[in-house]
Amino acid sequence: MPEASEHQKLIEEKISKVEAEAKESLGFIRKMIGDFLREEKGYRDDDIEVDAEFEVSVDDIRITTSVDYILRLNGKRFMAIKCSPGALESRERHLVSFARVVDTYQIPYAMVTDGTRARVLNTVSGKLFSEGLGSVPDRAGAEEMCSSAEPVPYPPERMEREKRILLAFDSIKCTEESAE
Repeated sequence: MPEASEHQKLIEEKISKVEAEAKESLGFIRKMIGDFLREEKGYRDDDIEVDAEFEVSVDDIRITTSVDYILRLNGKRFMAIKCSPGALESRERHLVSFARVVDTYQIPYAMVTDGTRARVLNTVSGKLFSEGLGSVPDRAGAEEMCSSAEPVPYPPERMEREKRILLAFDSIKCTEESAE
């Protein structure tokens, strides 16, 4: 049986390997979704914000938060997209909070995807809108959806709570990233 320090080293090596594989997988998913949006759904490069960052303040705490992609049509953000290997459902609440508070209005839709599956959420209700990559609207469908929808600001009396939820999820993410 290996000594404690050898055992610790083996564990650290295994963790490093798993983290490297996850990072590589995420890069692959992000590329695949970017290509999917352009080639299959007809979005143009200027419709897609990549790695969009936003500053969010809660009390005396300021965080910079980001998302993989944001689709923008007719000058309005339409959908926030988070790519993630693993359980999509575990990312939903984080992304809904993000879409509710980073702009002056709620980004109407939020999608989590692992590159083969997708869950599109209605940000205002927080409920599942559709499932599957095939359910993601193409550019023409998204323009039609945008033309009939008015931007809805998040209720001011609930804003601080929603920002705290976003902060909590981002804090967990930062802790995971700093462990690499």
